[in-house]
Amino acid sequence: MEQFDGSAGLRVVFVAALVGIILLSAAGSPVSARPPPHAVCGVCSDTLVDAAAENGVSIDLIESSLSIRIDRSGTGHWTARVTLTGPGIETLQENQSLRDRVVQRVYERGYVAVEEPKSLTTSMNGETLLVEYEVADMAHESAGGVYVVDFFYWHGGEARWFYLAADSMTMRGPPGTVASHVPADATSDGEVVTWEGSDQQYDPLGVRSHVVFTPNDGAISSVATTLGIGIDVAQLKAQDLGAAFAPFAILAVIIALLWRFGYRLTELSRSQLIALVGGSLAAVGLTAAAVETLVGVSGPLTEQLRDFLFYLIFVVVGTGAGPALILGGPLVAGQLLLTRRLLKDEADTSGETKAVTRLVLWPTATVLAAQWLLFPVAVAGAAGYDTTYGLVSLVVPPLYFLPLAVTRQRGMPLRVAFTTGLLLSPIPVVFALAPHTGMNLVRMSLTLRYVPWGLVVAAIGVLAYAAGYRFVATERERVG
Repeated sequence: MEQFDGSAGLRVVFVAALVGIILLSAAGSPVSARPPPHAVCGVCSDTLVDAAAENGVSIDLIESSLSIRIDRSGTGHWTARVTLTGPGIETLQENQSLRDRVVQRVYERGYVAVEEPKSLTTSMNGETLLVEYEVADMAHESAGGVYVVDFFYWHGGEARWFYLAADSMTMRGPPGTVASHVPADATSDGEVVTWEGSDQQYDPLGVRSHVVFTPNDGAISSVATTLGIGIDVAQLKAQDLGAAFAPFAILAVIIALLWRFGYRLTELSRSQLIALVGGSLAAVGLTAAAVETLVGVSGPLTEQLRDFLFYLIFVVVGTGAGPALILGGPLVAGQLLLTRRLLKDEADTSGETKAVTRLVLWPTATVLAAQWLLFPVAVAGAAGYDTTYGLVSLVVPPLYFLPLAVTRQRGMPLRVAFTTGLLLSPIPVVFALAPHTGMNLVRMSLTLRYVPWGLVVAAIGVLAYAAGYRFVATERERVG
């Protein structure tokens, strides 16, 4: 049976404590439920009825519509038309100050797309209430003279989700423009983009998309549309780049420790190393969930247990740690098994180094390079692709560690490429999955968002690096 000596035991305790301290830094982030949807047309919703009741006016809604016109400055001119019924209609017709107060109260209550409308005016046309106002910076002019409307994608520094509230909504671009890109749940006749309401009260709009207006519908405008959306999305994603710092720092520390003390990993047996790394992750993950539960929840024991499980699952699933562990771990295991099998079959005492390079290093480098070649597409937020790319980017970084161990020991130039790629691996993750919206469970914790992921990658990487180190050592002994 393998034994711990005194110095090995101290190293195990030290490393476990270090991993534990880093993991605990991910704990304690406040959690909140997803906020209610925001009504695009606030006065078209039941909030208008409630606001009127607060002022002693009894009305009800029959039908409503919203029209938005974008001018060349990017300002949106909104006009809501709401047909009313009820005994309070006459009061609203005769008392303008009361009517203005009722409408203003709708926006004060919140959960509307526009909470501070500018140049707000109200009027009555028979039984129809007209509300007109302006919304600045709904759109901006981009390359090729296209106007990109990103109001529903990302506005005011936060992302929100919306429901229409009105029976229909139309949007027109600046004079002389046509719609070249519309969301999937909208239609266009060329100049006008139309959304139709649904029977569901909170049927969300498919707003993870832009509306783009171009001078014409030719090929050049089509290219400019794609470019305009790509530039807009890339700028928004870049705002979240700070989320890459924490996992970058974790990986930098791990690489430095492996380069300095990696040879000592061979002093631990495989079972001891797995127990050290896996046990530390599991223990501190449970501790983090327990701390979050005790700090954030008060109530019956059953409720605390339920929330404990919720926080534990969120740490694994909601931070990218889950895919890295569930998919990245087996991927690295397969890499190790395949490497051992290939080299056993093809390497010999005279060509072992060439076999390592041909069968292990270059194929891995090719896969990882392909990920970086596709990076610009993810940055531009290609519909549906960026999320898939983000999942891949969560999973593949552990593949760097085995080649890193081999190239490090052999002094091969490829070690620089593998080290650089590993250090920068958080960037594709952040860009692909950004912008990180207000719909995320963790608030005010963007800098800690990928700490659990970085720790899982580092943990798998330590095991892979140790395996690679042992593998090269064994080959050297065989050659000797």
